[in-house]
Amino acid sequence: MARDIQLDQLQTTMNFPYGVLVARGDFQKIEGVEKFGYNGAVGTSFETVWSGGGDYAGFITSAGTATVTSSDTGSDNGGTVLVSGLDSNYDQVSETLTIGGSASTTSFIRIFRAQLKTATTGNSNVGTITITVGATTMAQIEPAYGQTLMSVYTVPRNYRAYLINLDIGNSKDLELETVYRTKEVSNGNVWATKAFITSRGGLTVKDFLLPSIINEKTDIDIRDKSSATSAVSAGFELVLEKILI
Repeated sequence: MARDIQLDQLQTTMNFPYGVLVARGDFQKIEGVEKFGYNGAVGTSFETVWSGGGDYAGFITSAGTATVTSSDTGSDNGGTVLVSGLDSNYDQVSETLTIGGSASTTSFIRIFRAQLKTATTGNSNVGTITITVGATTMAQIEPAYGQTLMSVYTVPRNYRAYLINLDIGNSKDLELETVYRTKEVSNGNVWATKAFITSRGGLTVKDFLLPSIINEKTDIDIRDKSSATSAVSAGFELVLEKILI
């Protein structure tokens, strides 16, 4: 059973890494979020690390219903996808939708994860699965991956988040610049750079010994640019704390 324990009590109550306790759901007001993304062709201008490539356009201002389609309708239509995000109030919501089927009954203002739950052909998606709200692509599942790869997130209403870890991978021995940025809905929707990392090839990991505190309804986006076209991965880990209201 989850215990009603505050974040500042973790260090004195844990007997093994706190991440295990958080993942297990031992604490009523605390949960963990792990986000990871991939962009197979990051160029010489900044773009979001997500499988859709280019700038992520899913930070929309009005909620709407979501639809799920595939580039290979014959192979994928009829399968189902669990779509997770935030509703018009920025509360956490999810709904399982049919590929090629009806729009959601939930209105989404953010979508930060989608996962294939059932496949019509084989054991994964054959085509590219696209989740849209209106005309905006909110998420994408590349063939055979079964889940979105998107290093974007939005902190739900009545939560605050603590950034614990950030990682960046570069497939080539090239110069890479990484911007971790946030945008608060309550602060004029202005993007602010919170971390800037330069690297060359391989994997770079930054642990935040003084975690960055991120307020509710704040968008998170990781962007990269390379000295030449390169495949880039990026991810981050958050601890979410429920705010008492």
